[in-house]
Amino acid sequence: MKNKISRIVVISGASSGIGKELCRRYRANGDTVIGLSRRVTENGDLSVDVTDFAAVQTAIERIASEYGRIDTVIANAGGGLSGATELLPLEEIQKQFDLNFTGALNLVRCALKFMRKGSNAVFISSACALFALPYRAMYCASKAAVNMAAFGLYMELKKHGIRVSSICPGDIQTEFTANRVKFSDGGERYGDAPKISARKIDGREHKRMKLVPAVKKIYKYCNKSKKPLYIVGFKYKLLNFMRHILPQKFFADVTAKLF
Repeated sequence: MKNKISRIVVISGASSGIGKELCRRYRANGDTVIGLSRRVTENGDLSVDVTDFAAVQTAIERIASEYGRIDTVIANAGGGLSGATELLPLEEIQKQFDLNFTGALNLVRCALKFMRKGSNAVFISSACALFALPYRAMYCASKAAVNMAAFGLYMELKKHGIRVSSICPGDIQTEFTANRVKFSDGGERYGDAPKISARKIDGREHKRMKLVPAVKKIYKYCNKSKKPLYIVGFKYKLLNFMRHILPQKFFADVTAKLF
């Protein structure tokens, strides 16, 4: 059913994958959608690097000036990084946090100025925010930081009628895997382990959730947005449940063996 009043929706990472499909769904619902992406996009979307606070602020002010408000903001832009944590270049770790954490926070903080009671802010996080993986520790840490920011904002804004949620999808068939920055050098300590781990993860592409049904669930949670956390994918919900009931050491050791 279409909304009687078109919502003003801002979505980052709109040029591909989850973001592109979310834009399509909101537009199909009759909402006014402004997508943000570093790449030049269509449909009146804006070219914005979310790691650049000034650029984000300018884009959000432009949107608010044209439409008068922002009803929904979805911080979806992100990227992956894999490799032995000890050996990862410091600048790559910084880039990972700049994009996944700071970029998401930049967007939501700027948008909140133009959001009122009844609006909602959504962070697209990851199942990796819930349990770490070897040789993807910095990606997991950046997404865990996203969750903590979302939970804090949930508490700060609840009494003001602004809903905040972090949505943690599991692996989805998108360009994310191919675009992940990979460092396979393991040095003397790790040997081929980072390369083998990356190969295992990349080799499961056919087992990942299909994009359209996965985003259908994400879209539902974006609109529902009543809880601070949603997990997309049954097996990831199960893993999260097991993480809470199993001894931490046992869970970590089993995860290490699997990956």
